[in-house]
Amino acid sequence: MKTSTIISFLIILFAFLCCSYDEPEQKDTIPPSKVHLIPHLGDVGDIDTETGQIDFSITDKDNGIDAVQSGDLDYNWMKIQWDGTELAQDGDIHHIDVYRYFYGDPLKDTVLVATVPYQPDSTQYVDTFEGVETIIQQTWFYFIVPYDEADNFTNSDTVSYRLLGVPGLLTPENNDECGINENILFSWNDVSLSTSYRIIFFDTTHSFITSNDIDSTRCNIVPLDLGLIPGYTYIWRIDAFGAEYEPGRRSGSESEERRITFF
Repeated sequence: MKTSTIISFLIILFAFLCCSYDEPEQKDTIPPSKVHLIPHLGDVGDIDTETGQIDFSITDKDNGIDAVQSGDLDYNWMKIQWDGTELAQDGDIHHIDVYRYFYGDPLKDTVLVATVPYQPDSTQYVDTFEGVETIIQQTWFYFIVPYDEADNFTNSDTVSYRLLGVPGLLTPENNDECGINENILFSWNDVSLSTSYRIIFFDTTHSFITSNDIDSTRCNIVPLDLGLIPGYTYIWRIDAFGAEYEPGRRSGSESEERRITFF
């Protein structure tokens, strides 16, 4: 009787332990989805080859990798962008590492630029080149590596852009006021290896208004001829463009921005 009681007790104890035992959670080994960085898609004021008209769909915000203004510095910063759709669907991304290298040996020259916390609504990063000595006349390559909560990772593809020197604005002065029918001289410093320039006008909300392509460092503009309106203040800047060193590999830079009011 004692033996059967003990056996029954052991069976019950074993069953209890089996029910209360939690198997260890299986480790996540699925890497994040592959991210596609956006190459340089064009510049504000580009002409649509099909219509022959300015393509207003190209903006500074969504044109892929590009030079961006850096205040009064003599070089631009670099903006990179990626398609974050698949990462958002993954649902477990923790952070993103941003890597850069210049035209050379990726295995030797690649550096970690930044580690940024993952935010589903943030799909771009601006590289300020902190600690870098030679920035202009360099082709810069970028890729990113997203990590999930389990530390799995996937490398993105690579994009590149070559930075030219910044066009230094000369005339007119910032916050100048000019007549709408006045013949106004716009001028700036030459940029080495640039092949053309573009003067761009925005309204004060930074919406693109109009532009004019130029092959020299000065031009005379009558504002009314460009459709600009008296009584309004506009933002203007100069973009410099260089040759494509290889098919699809673009180069360029942006000047600082100035304001001008027409009466």
